[in-house]
Amino acid sequence: MAGSGAHGAPLPSRLRCLRMRRLPILLALVALAGCGGDEEIAGGAGDLPGPVPAGVRFAEAPKGALRAPVFTAELLDGTPVASGDVWRDRPLLLVFTASYCNRCAAIHRAAAETVSAQDGAVGLLGIVGEDDVDGGREYAEKLDLGQPIAVASERTWLDYAAREPGLVVLVSKGGKVLRGWPGGATAEQLRPALEEVVTR
Repeated sequence: MAGSGAHGAPLPSRLRCLRMRRLPILLALVALAGCGGDEEIAGGAGDLPGPVPAGVRFAEAPKGALRAPVFTAELLDGTPVASGDVWRDRPLLLVFTASYCNRCAAIHRAAAETVSAQDGAVGLLGIVGEDDVDGGREYAEKLDLGQPIAVASERTWLDYAAREPGLVVLVSKGGKVLRGWPGGATAEQLRPALEEVVTR
């Protein structure tokens, strides 16, 4: 019976009022608990690649290939990431991008499409500048590529000779630079390059 105590006896009207006043507060607390800080940020740690698929082999980098500059950065959700950790087990496609770059979204989509076709054998890491964090988050949310995006220092951009966004760089497993596309690359350009480094 509504308004009854533990033994079925009627509750005093004052106590019933207190319970009724608490109900909206409790409902609000439950709603807030369900909307906690567990929401994943696009481009964050939840988008890092999983284990390399079984049976995948990778071509050796040419002997004259230069070592890729190592760097540390933070993903858009603040998770630290080290380049060497990402390319330790698989080739990695780097896309130097920016929220204000009109052509970069198409370049990044093409890279994501090509990497996705490799079913986890190749990684993809977008890189935005330190002055583009908020814009980078909006960019990642809008593109919704399901791939990580890091905020890297100007030093990292300079190390890769990324004078403007749009640069795409293919790094081998183990960290050798295989190929670069300063003006960006299409899926048609990237596909054969990735097929050369991944053997099944």
